[in-house]
Amino acid sequence: MARKIYVWLAWLFVVAVGVQFFLAGLGVLGGESLEAHRQWGFIVLHLVPILMFIAAIVGRMGRTVLILIGALFLLVFVQALFADPELDPQWLRSLHVLNALFIFALGVHLTQRGRGRSGSMPVGA
Repeated sequence: MARKIYVWLAWLFVVAVGVQFFLAGLGVLGGESLEAHRQWGFIVLHLVPILMFIAAIVGRMGRTVLILIGALFLLVFVQALFADPELDPQWLRSLHVLNALFIFALGVHLTQRGRGRSGSMPVGA
């Protein structure tokens, strides 16, 4: 059951990243505030990896999955640092967008690890 919850949370994370991209576009190109982008990223994208970590421990998903979830949380954590307007030199702020791609790719990878190649749950991950 914990493995199924893990997979569900991993997919939720991937969808949440898609929502985050939409909110960024809405804030930058749609003339709206970036506040929804900031709040969604801070709350949802930090909370879901923590829940994934707990589900992976309970579901005995293996050390590699736990390390990758830790890396995902770290990438999400530094994401806000890259967006800081006081970051010097300023070009480092461009890493905010690149890091978002890494976050998305790692999220997709974690969904695939949870489901296994055949789409079924792994037996001895």
